[in-house]
Amino acid sequence: MTSTPSYMDSANLFLAGLAMADKTEKALKALDDMEKEAKEIPAAKTILGLGYLLEGKPWYDFKRGFQAITEAAESEEPFCWFILGSLYLNGKPELPKDPILAKYWIEKAADEGYQDAAKIYDLEWGDNPEGFKEYVKSGEGLRDLRRIKTAKMVLIGLASIGVIILVLMGFGVL
Repeated sequence: MTSTPSYMDSANLFLAGLAMADKTEKALKALDDMEKEAKEIPAAKTILGLGYLLEGKPWYDFKRGFQAITEAAESEEPFCWFILGSLYLNGKPELPKDPILAKYWIEKAADEGYQDAAKIYDLEWGDNPEGFKEYVKSGEGLRDLRRIKTAKMVLIGLASIGVIILVLMGFGVL
């Protein structure tokens, strides 16, 4: 079973920092830096795309964000497939919901054992792809499902700490 890659903690903090950024120029610099680094790393390209898709931010750019995510999904990285499937599942103002494409991409990620995709697949379609069955058999499945709310609260707390650090750095304290 493929778990969430360890670099995702940093990626989540990056996105949380962007979401809370009050200085557009610093956020654009962070996105530019990420774009330079993300060229050959599909997961980083996906995170970059999500950064451009933060609604309500001055740097919101659906075309750039969606393009980065779809290019990354051409890789063999289940995380990238899952994010693209999630976009189709939830839709955006510029992207109508498409349950067929959502199911295709999320199932593809779940079949490769990506845990988050397997959970969403089961919740949405309920026919348990192989990856989800293996996940539940592992004994971790039920424990993980119970810990989702707690994990979200921890991530929000970590993101807040990351933002505080960014603010302190901006004021030259760190």
